[in-house]
Amino acid sequence: NGAAVVSAASSEEQVLNSKWLLSESQLDLCRTRANREGVRYLQKLVAFQTSASADAAAAGAKDDVKDEKTASSQEQSKPGPSVKWFASGYSQRCMNGDNEEEGDQAEEDTSALPNPPLTPQEELLLVQFYSGKIPDLIGPAAVLSRLRRDVKVTATASALFRRFYLSNSVMTHDPKAMMVASAFLASKVEDATVDIRYLEEATKQMQAPVTQAEIIDAEIALVSGVHFELLCFHPYKTVLAYTEDLRTYLKADQGKVLATFPPGNEDRPIVGEDLRPLHDEARRVVDDACVSDVILLASPGQIGLAAMVVANEDLQAEQQKREQAGASGGDTSKGEPQRPIVPNIDLLGYLDSRFTDQGYEKARQELRSRISETCDMLRALREGKYGCGNHGIDMAKLKEVHKRSKRCRSGAEKTKKKKKKKRKAEEGGDGESEAKKTKAS
Repeated sequence: NGAAVVSAASSEEQVLNSKWLLSESQLDLCRTRANREGVRYLQKLVAFQTSASADAAAAGAKDDVKDEKTASSQEQSKPGPSVKWFASGYSQRCMNGDNEEEGDQAEEDTSALPNPPLTPQEELLLVQFYSGKIPDLIGPAAVLSRLRRDVKVTATASALFRRFYLSNSVMTHDPKAMMVASAFLASKVEDATVDIRYLEEATKQMQAPVTQAEIIDAEIALVSGVHFELLCFHPYKTVLAYTEDLRTYLKADQGKVLATFPPGNEDRPIVGEDLRPLHDEARRVVDDACVSDVILLASPGQIGLAAMVVANEDLQAEQQKREQAGASGGDTSKGEPQRPIVPNIDLLGYLDSRFTDQGYEKARQELRSRISETCDMLRALREGKYGCGNHGIDMAKLKEVHKRSKRCRSGAEKTKKKKKKKRKAEEGGDGESEAKKTKAS
């Protein structure tokens, strides 16, 4: 029974992905907590630097050797950013009444920080941007030919990247290095390993260089930040499975009524090749979903079927426009290959027809509701909603947020180093002027 097979596959995916499926409010809570953890680390770092500066001032002037030893000792004792993984299983813990946010809602005092921290929304903008760059780094459209792999590698890298930043902040972990580490780890997970040297080379071509050492360090943090849960399922297989099932089902007596051709082709029998435009367009919709929060809000099975519904709507709208243009005397084929005639397929009707048993009635209604909600999310991706990395990025705002995030990660140290260099330069300048005066006299 095809329905039983589809149901079993969907149930298995649901179980394996349930640890990383959340509601929109839970996504916001996780990111707010990650942001707060990032601010606390920055406060700890500033406190350490203040204490180290006070100790150095109290000790007075030391010779160069002692200064080097002291600096080395302070560098070793400097607190490093910890890696969190609380987002794993967060939804399940909330369902069990384990509300981890209780007693952790107070606003952090950021007045002591040398640079204002990012907000959770600003952090999401950086995650959105870098997730949209993953397909350029690895996958079928990679800028470097040696990094061209199956699209599932791209999807796994994006999933790992977004999972990591549900528990961690871009203020403590560089998203550029984490993006490359996600691609490196995903290639191993999907048994399509790439050479780390090519990743380093690709980042240079993308004008965002990341060294091999930075990639390895970020990969270690990434594995811990996703709680060592590396297995990912994607909607591409769902699209393929439904397309294959439709090829046979739409030829059967109960399936014929679900597919209709435009006027003039009503009596034409459907063939397998008629479903190619639907399959290809659905995969393009899934491409957008995989670089957005939708993969954290719905299961791969739901996204795959919803992508086919949205793709069918888009294809029918495009076909209707061509027909209207042709009826008005416009030349719709100039400079373009002839488009195939695309059947209109009632995919939700297909769902009802496939699950005909009485015992499936409640599950079918619930699934219809979820598919409808997922369709709404997929339509909204084109407007840049749900953090889609392919659309709607405000580049002017992104540049400002990117600069602030870099200052958050290293601004305090750089500020102190600049002040120290300036003071030494001033002292050196004064010494030179005094020497000149002495020589002149």
